[in-house]
Amino acid sequence: MSKKRWTTGLFTLCILFVLGGCGKNIPAIDPALLESKVSVLIISKEHVSDSTKSTLQNTLISWRDSHHIAFDWMADTAVLKEAQITALKTRPYTYIIVIGNELARKVLPIATAIPDKKWILLDDTVSGDNPPVTDKHIVWKQTGQGFMDKQWDEWVKQQQILGKSIEWVTVGARPIPSLWAPSEEAETIGVSDAEGWFPQFQNQVRRHGPSWIAIYSPLDASSLQRVKNLKVPVIDMTAVSIELQWGFLMTSILQTIETQTWANGNQEYTSQEIQIIKP
Repeated sequence: MSKKRWTTGLFTLCILFVLGGCGKNIPAIDPALLESKVSVLIISKEHVSDSTKSTLQNTLISWRDSHHIAFDWMADTAVLKEAQITALKTRPYTYIIVIGNELARKVLPIATAIPDKKWILLDDTVSGDNPPVTDKHIVWKQTGQGFMDKQWDEWVKQQQILGKSIEWVTVGARPIPSLWAPSEEAETIGVSDAEGWFPQFQNQVRRHGPSWIAIYSPLDASSLQRVKNLKVPVIDMTAVSIELQWGFLMTSILQTIETQTWANGNQEYTSQEIQIIKP
């Protein structure tokens, strides 16, 4: 099929979607998409910071002006509606970039069903239990398994060397690493999803007199405050967060686009792509 016939047919299809309302809540197709060899759609979660929006907007404009990459952007997205999903299947996007942990989880089944686009899912907070990605057209960037343990391993080792004792709080499904709390120290662990756990944990703390209480699995605000009221220094390991380094990350994505190199699956962020923030 000639380029002219392809362009004419695609333009007609786009007009039909606009008239039919199938593209509601999806940005109108930029005419540049009809001529560009590469086009990108950004789908971002709700409550992205203004500074991040500005950085992304400037980057996308630069891609368009300097690299002839057309783009659209669906901002403040909580969930994709059926009409949007239908439209996504027919729009001529080459790459679809999804920003946000929860949004990525919701979009993954949709991405699986649309294999003619390349999907880049970007977690923006710490994650460790994402489902595996095997589809060749999807990459999921994330902190990965064991991320939190890596951040605290040196601190735990230092406390052990200094002879400092630690009382632990976790849930049944998240055991404390054996090198941190050997099985013979099981009585130093409080399981916060067990019924009536706190009175028992309170008695443990009073009996053991630990140097630290370490929170290994998230607690609700009320439970965390009760733990802090035990008058023992508390280290909340779950409070580790990340900030995506958009300049480096978008440069890496641009390189992927321009070199047409592609590696699918779950991929851990490099040290240049995120900044780690500890409490």
